[in-house]
Amino acid sequence: MIQVYLRELTIEGYKGFRYPFSVSFQKGLNVIVGENASGKTAIIDAIRLLLREDEFGHSPVNESDFHRPFDPSQESAKAFRLRADFANLSENEHVAFLPWLDVNGDASLTLLVDDKQNHRGQYKRTLWGGASRASAFEWELFDLINCVYLPPLRDAEARLSEGRSSRLARLLKNLQNKAIQEAKEKGELLPIEKKVRDFNKSLADEKEGVIAKANELIRERLIESFGPIFGQDTRIQFSEVNFNRIAESLRLLFFPNVNTASSGDFRTLMENSLGYNNLLYLATVLAELTESGEDYLNVLLIEEPEAHLHPQLQIRLLKYLESTAQNNNVQIIVTTHSPVLASSVSLETIIQLAVHEAPQSIALHSCGLSEQSKAFLNRWLDTTKSNLLFAKGIVLVEGIAEAMLLPELAKIVLSDYNDKSSKILPKTLEDGGISVINMNGIYFKHFMQLFADLNGIPLS
Repeated sequence: MIQVYLRELTIEGYKGFRYPFSVSFQKGLNVIVGENASGKTAIIDAIRLLLREDEFGHSPVNESDFHRPFDPSQESAKAFRLRADFANLSENEHVAFLPWLDVNGDASLTLLVDDKQNHRGQYKRTLWGGASRASAFEWELFDLINCVYLPPLRDAEARLSEGRSSRLARLLKNLQNKAIQEAKEKGELLPIEKKVRDFNKSLADEKEGVIAKANELIRERLIESFGPIFGQDTRIQFSEVNFNRIAESLRLLFFPNVNTASSGDFRTLMENSLGYNNLLYLATVLAELTESGEDYLNVLLIEEPEAHLHPQLQIRLLKYLESTAQNNNVQIIVTTHSPVLASSVSLETIIQLAVHEAPQSIALHSCGLSEQSKAFLNRWLDTTKSNLLFAKGIVLVEGIAEAMLLPELAKIVLSDYNDKSSKILPKTLEDGGISVINMNGIYFKHFMQLFADLNGIPLS
């Protein structure tokens, strides 16, 4: 079961968030939806910076990370601040994260970055845990956090290919981490290392064959070119006798049909579709996260999981992510533009971002919906109607007639207004990012709470 998880993220002065902005998360799956430029990617990047996600933790802060207003009369942010609050700590986790605890026993992590560069062009970062900025920071605590990020345009084939950055190699190393330490302490080889050593020896002992011939030809040319003093000897072998090097040399192959897989039916990833390679990549990452026994906090960040997947696979993927998050020690945070995904998950998992005078977030699980309204909306939000979660504005109408007539009437009214006014409005509701949603009835009471706190209206 999930223990500690990221409960709330607070952002100020970072990218599109000029003023303090907070977004609340829950255990398990969280699906962030909203219109373009509402801050979905900025939220993911902020989490990556705070939790020192592998690829992002060592990347420099850029000038564009500080809020830059479009209004020239407003000043740019002099610094940005990111804060993560964690909840549901077990007794062991309270001990492990003790340096990050405040007087109430809650854990938090804060990053402050000043818009001042040193002579190397680096920005000053101040990182602290808990309430006290002055306390010494223990970097070893990040060893208890496993944060993985999957970008929107994923090159799954490259990430699964051989090499040190291979996701497959990371999975294998994590699975064997304890065995590797025990073997080092005993001065022994792992079973797979023994097999590779014996295989390499058998190759070297062969007096005939293509490998022996190729090795001898290389050796002869080296001696001819540089002489016996400067020349070097060579050996062609399968891999170094070291588990890390073995893992980094392995390749992931796939079988087009699960039920008829045999040793001769495999294909390479370059022969697979982009969509299925994405699924293989995600399956490898989930295997790493769910089998990681030593990490207290496992966070998976996915932007646009719908990339290259048809609707049925999108739905199956999100359902699987939802069950994985519920049954394993993994918190999954997803951003999406897909109404298919938004309509396929529980309403409780959705976090809507909206931009009015300032960005705002609404976690639908905290909107005070009655059980009747939850049940109704979970049934009602199909692929077409879930567009209301992505629109800049919505108009709810009772039936198909209103849904057809209202956009046409709006064209007439907007055209008349634009002819008479110097302030030009969009020509259509669609141009203004406004969706007309046909409710097929008078069910307005179920929806009002979804949008109740956009303008500070109480939820009750």
